[in-house]
Amino acid sequence: MFIVELKKLVQPSTFLVALLVTIVFYNLELNFVHKGWPNAGAIQYYEQASDWQKRFGQNLDDEDIAEIEADYKFLIEQADNIVVNHPIARELQLSNYAEFERWYEENLPAGAINELNEQEMEISQQINAIQQNLVDHNNYSIGGQIAVLRTVFNSISQFNSPESFLNNTLFTEVERERLSKTLFHDEGWRNIVPPQLTMVFAAHFEGLLKVLIILMSLLIPSVFVRDRLIGIQKTQWSSHHGRRIRWTQFAVGMTASFMLITFIVGLFVSLLYTTDFKLYFSNGLNSFFTSREEPLMLSFYQWTMNQWIGRMVILIYLIGLAYSGILLLISQTSKHYLSLLMKIIPISFMFIMIANSVLKDAFYLKNDLYQWTNIPMVEVYASILLMVVCISLPIIFCLRQKEKDLVN
Repeated sequence: MFIVELKKLVQPSTFLVALLVTIVFYNLELNFVHKGWPNAGAIQYYEQASDWQKRFGQNLDDEDIAEIEADYKFLIEQADNIVVNHPIARELQLSNYAEFERWYEENLPAGAINELNEQEMEISQQINAIQQNLVDHNNYSIGGQIAVLRTVFNSISQFNSPESFLNNTLFTEVERERLSKTLFHDEGWRNIVPPQLTMVFAAHFEGLLKVLIILMSLLIPSVFVRDRLIGIQKTQWSSHHGRRIRWTQFAVGMTASFMLITFIVGLFVSLLYTTDFKLYFSNGLNSFFTSREEPLMLSFYQWTMNQWIGRMVILIYLIGLAYSGILLLISQTSKHYLSLLMKIIPISFMFIMIANSVLKDAFYLKNDLYQWTNIPMVEVYASILLMVVCISLPIIFCLRQKEKDLVN
């Protein structure tokens, strides 16, 4: 009977629907981590991080930082030579790169090109002419590299004094103790992890869970409602299998959900290992790239990114199976498709909100659930509780239906 019920879910038409939904959602959201990131100003940070990873390994020691400082001085010398020898810069009496930066900040025209007057247009052309020469032998912007290194040095400087860093009023006493061990005793701040990488990955996992919620909503509950509408359920209850059919359908629904989660997660997580970001998967979660503006993007845990990804997958399984339990309950209590739809829509939105609270910045201080509770690993505890409650509901329903049948 288990195989018979499972075959109802495994139909060519369902595979086509699932494939179409997955392709559409991939192009709308899931491909951002593959094709859209890094973008704009983040690109140069990732180029620097990649270069340092290849040169120095997973983290920076003091000698590595000294070498980077030497690189910075060399870039400044290059920029000074370019500026001092540029005819427009000489005309403007700019003798080094620092003077060009000051002049640039004071005279940069505001507004779109077509809104500039003649004088502003001339200044814009002068800026572009000088910046076009400010490139190194690889044709990379020297000004951009200098700006990135200054930002990185500013971020590194916050870790020079553990007492000053941990004195942030946003941290509790317990958090200060744990961060002291993770960041300073174990020197977790030295890891090379480009800015916002885990934030982008967390958003990617949120997208995966949304896909799973949509797919499970389309593929699983409608089968059991259809049985009721065409009268198969009465035949099932009068057969030798009898009232045990509800337990079989519960087992089939949970098995199908587990298989679907495994396939989707396995597919898209494996794709992450084809990206250039895999370079950092053996590095720790904390990094000197953490800016002063994001003091809560720190983690207690001395995990590698590989281990963090593994725990994110566990959260998806827990929340996905919890949602499956609710779907099985409403499929058994819905008399027709409209009733089913009216229940699925609000419940799916509720689970998407839950996914956002659990997965966004998961296992970092910034996570919403952690900020509300201050309980370490609260993301896992909340997901386990959700799964237990949601799976218990259809089990209780099956038990009550069995008792009702016996009475009748």
